[in-house]
Amino acid sequence: MDDLLMFLGIMSALSASAETMTTQMRRRFNLFKLEHKKEIEELEEALHTKKLGKMHANIHLLCGLNGALLAALGNIHPLSMLRLEPLWSNLQPWLASSIDFAVAGVLVAYGGPWFHEVLGILREYKKSLRGATT
Repeated sequence: MDDLLMFLGIMSALSASAETMTTQMRRRFNLFKLEHKKEIEELEEALHTKKLGKMHANIHLLCGLNGALLAALGNIHPLSMLRLEPLWSNLQPWLASSIDFAVAGVLVAYGGPWFHEVLGILREYKKSLRGATT
């Protein structure tokens, strides 16, 4: 159980950090914002949907890259925290680590809201434990 709680806590922190980095990058790069809202409103609905979808895909990709970068800097191997041995663990160490960091990026990019919910639940649980002891 402790391994699971450690995994959830670290992944929640990694997710929050990657989301913050992504938000800051979205503010600075035009690729991730809708600057020409009048032009987009005039587009046909299919083109509008395609442009929005492309922007959201770019944002998910950026969040995944940020998560992988943060995992590499922090030397975080998410599957090892759960005591799982991935198939690629027998490869060269640099390649296995790179794949682990990419997995962390995917978990952060697509599991971000779930990790935030779990982090909120853990915080409330800790508050209730503190309240019960006093």
